[in-house]
Amino acid sequence: MIRDLVTNVKFNYDKAKEVPAFTPTKEQPTAPFRMAQVDVERSQEFRKCIECFLCQNTCHVIRDHDDNKQAFSGPRFFIRYAELDMHPNDALDRQREVQEDRGLGLCNITKCCTEVCPEQIKITDNGIIPMKERVADIKYDPVRFFRRKRPAGA
Repeated sequence: MIRDLVTNVKFNYDKAKEVPAFTPTKEQPTAPFRMAQVDVERSQEFRKCIECFLCQNTCHVIRDHDDNKQAFSGPRFFIRYAELDMHPNDALDRQREVQEDRGLGLCNITKCCTEVCPEQIKITDNGIIPMKERVADIKYDPVRFFRRKRPAGA
């Protein structure tokens, strides 16, 4: 708090700068982008965010543990990562980054962020949990882990 109803949100703006921007695929490098309606609806919920940062302020991983602040982006930015990850025309793979550099694994899914959202965005159920599942598929999938490269010409 700075004074009265003015709060310091510098942490949130610093974290927002760390989110890599939308990166179109090479097949369709310029707008307008063509998308199926199901793809639009899947990420539309996250675009309702008014950046009030109530989810960030409520998140106990940030609020109660100052040592986590550098390693943990928080729910607002996890849904931004999820939105970009769900976009069919985005070519950048952010899944390893969100797990290893942004602290997705520190989220213990208490849903306190979802409870305070004034836009009723299901941050945990529709953003964080699916992102954790996709990251787990990449990191812990035994087929990917034990896949061997075939020799040339085989």
